[in-house]
Amino acid sequence: MTLFPRARNQTHSMQGNHIAGVATPGNGARQIEMWRGRMEAGAATPPHRHSGEEVVLILSGSGRATVDGHELRYAAGDTLILPAHAVHQIFAESDSEFVSAMPLGDTVALPDGTVMNLPWRA
Repeated sequence: MTLFPRARNQTHSMQGNHIAGVATPGNGARQIEMWRGRMEAGAATPPHRHSGEEVVLILSGSGRATVDGHELRYAAGDTLILPAHAVHQIFAESDSEFVSAMPLGDTVALPDGTVMNLPWRA
């Protein structure tokens, strides 16, 4: 059993997205990876995909997501379940907070296959 105190979370910022790895190999996770994030109103993730399923729980705020060309609207309390290999992008229409989980070690890549080196995964 491992406790990773919130005070040790290191937040990384990128284009209006502020993300901390809260369950990563560096803090004791062995099977599931989890991130906690905040998106500024008007911010978006880059279009990307994961090699495994990603689940995103929207804690606050609202916006929209595109998943393989289909648009979905979300609000606080909604859960996005993003299939493996689906190119997706999340757009925050208001300041938003979320928690995201996926199998540990999933590859995260841009649509062209370029693997993203995400600093909050350490």
